Amino acid sequence: MATTLQLERAMPGATMAVQDRHGSWAILLDGQEVGHIAPDEAFETQVAPGSHTLQLTSTGKRRSPVRTFSAADASTVEFRCHSQPVWPLMLMALALPGRWIALKQR
Repeated sequence: MATTLQLERAMPGATMAVQDRHGSWAILLDGQEVGHIAPDEAFETQVAPGSHTLQLTSTGKRRSPVRTFSAADASTVEFRCHSQPVWPLMLMALALPGRWIALKQR
C-alpha cells in the first residue's frame, strides 16, 4: 500500500519577515521533481513505503536542506515549509542559499 506525503506552505504565526512569495517552489522527492507548491497552498502525493528524501527549490540557488523521512505502510507523513521567518535567519539564508526554505516534518 502507498503512503501519503502531505506538504503545506504557510508562514508560522505572526512574523516580520519578507516572505518569498515569488511563484511556486519545486518539490523534489528522492531527487526527482514531483510537483510545485505556491504560497498558502498544500501538496499531496503517494509514496511507496520506505526511506525517502524531500527538498524544495526556489529561484537560483535558493532551496531547503534535504530532509530524510521514513514512510510506513498506509500512513501519512506531513511536512510544513516556508521562507525563513525572521530577519537574522533571512540574512543568513542570503549567504547560505541552502537554508532559504525552512522544511520541517510535523
